[in-house]
Amino acid sequence: MARTRVKKEPVLKEFSSNKWSRQRRIEFIDFRLCVDGRLNRSDLVDFFGISIPQASLDLTYYRALVKNAKPPRENLFYDVHQKEYIRTDDFKPVYPEQCSVPYFFNDLMLAASGELPKSRNFFSIAPDVGIACLTPPKRMVSEKVLTNLLDAIRSHLAMHIVYKSLSNEKDSDYLIAPHSFAFDGVRWHVRAYCYDKHDFRDYVLSRIKNADRPRIAAPSDRFPDPIGNGFREIGTAGKDDRLWNETVTLELRPNHELPEESRLAIELDYCVGKDGIIKHTVKKALLFYAVRSLKLTDEYAKLPIQERQLELINKEEVFKVLDEVTHK
Repeated sequence: MARTRVKKEPVLKEFSSNKWSRQRRIEFIDFRLCVDGRLNRSDLVDFFGISIPQASLDLTYYRALVKNAKPPRENLFYDVHQKEYIRTDDFKPVYPEQCSVPYFFNDLMLAASGELPKSRNFFSIAPDVGIACLTPPKRMVSEKVLTNLLDAIRSHLAMHIVYKSLSNEKDSDYLIAPHSFAFDGVRWHVRAYCYDKHDFRDYVLSRIKNADRPRIAAPSDRFPDPIGNGFREIGTAGKDDRLWNETVTLELRPNHELPEESRLAIELDYCVGKDGIIKHTVKKALLFYAVRSLKLTDEYAKLPIQERQLELINKEEVFKVLDEVTHK
């Protein structure tokens, strides 16, 4: 009797998101040397799931990179007593961006708040971090809402959303054509044309309770002209959003009412140049958020001077634009 051969199912190995390209492993070596000042082969083995010989090859490759760089340097040496590679005095990162101060503190903040993915967390032991600001819950926006918004933005589609605003007791149902995202320093917004309001508006993402899957191309909006007798037609794409595409520059300086030593400290905080001016360019659509976050509006005038560190040099120009934006 002939045997029936049973086809074996292929054995699927567990996928590791850390088992990436050599470049990623070189970035890891660079970061650990920069931040910790030391690393060994087991660090690479544990993080990336590679073999010890592969880790040795990566370290050899890294040494060759820095020796052939301009200018050539050592960057690391092997300490036979500690059995570790140690950062040298001539260290200069191969990937300056990944080792930069802003990159470090951004990842440190994410790690401290539990939001840095394991596959991106290059810290061996991250310094202890205290967070004073109120951090919103992680799952503020559902994946479905975000995915549908992205589809609409990518293909310029119209979609219905259910939105909870501060001014209405009941939820509002809007037909929108989203084109961009915006961040006000605290919350993420979606910038979109609203067919119900006949205007471009900002919608706080966490207040969008539902977003239908977009299916139709976003048409131009045609509605009775409230001023004339005919009809108006408005484009609904990002290029048609004038306030989104036009900018205004805020010219700032340390508040002149502060003592000189305080002003000098603020200049260090903001890397103020020789002219003593900080120039901050923002989209006109986001101007309201900018002046509010910097405490430049009249409502903050009664605060102690220590809480109003910056003052606006071109206040008349900026507030003229702000008035246009808020009362258009």
